[in-house]
Amino acid sequence: MDNLTESELLQWVRASVKIRSNVISHGYQGDVYLYEGKDQRLILKAPMGWGFGRLIRRLMLRNEYRTYSRLSEVSGVPRCYGLLDGCYLVLECVDGVPVRKAQITDRGMFFETLLNLIKEMHKAGVAHGDLKKKDNLLVVEGQRPCVIDFGVAIVRKPGFAPLNRYLYNLARKFDFNAWVKLKYDRRLENMADEDRQYYNRTFIEKASHCVKRTYLRVKKDLTGERKRHQW
Repeated sequence: MDNLTESELLQWVRASVKIRSNVISHGYQGDVYLYEGKDQRLILKAPMGWGFGRLIRRLMLRNEYRTYSRLSEVSGVPRCYGLLDGCYLVLECVDGVPVRKAQITDRGMFFETLLNLIKEMHKAGVAHGDLKKKDNLLVVEGQRPCVIDFGVAIVRKPGFAPLNRYLYNLARKFDFNAWVKLKYDRRLENMADEDRQYYNRTFIEKASHCVKRTYLRVKKDLTGERKRHQW
């Protein structure tokens, strides 16, 4: 970070947290701040809340810092500049548009690049686990994917770690399933044969879909009942 010292940035983020200024969004771990100054544009993530809740969010930010450290050589992931004071995560500010709002110039190339990016993350031992949330995928200059927000990512541990390995493999499936759904905009009947190898709905996703479908059906029935009563 040229022309900017850690102490200056720490002072800035503490002041911003105190008066809740420069907040641009909210995440699992807390608030997200945008620093602009001294020819720098940086994203800082700070834990929010008090007591046990704040402690949990600090631990999540530390885990996210370790995740970014694993991905330092992977293109398509924001650069991480460190963890200030053990609780403020400092990241590169990427000028991109969330995929749900973006105009992609070449969808075939974009999703091929995204698939390779997901594979590179997995090769580095990181499964994102939340790519279904479209705000976690940016489109840069209308053509390049950038994956952000690794707050719930699973990092593969070495050696014998059966629970970690189970969660990691589950998160890998989430990543590939999300890629297919994004590529085909949930119109899975249009899925090409070569992409079927990447789509494997987990029990959790099937259960979630069932719950959501039941909720929507009940909501529709209740809404219809109210309308009949109004007549």
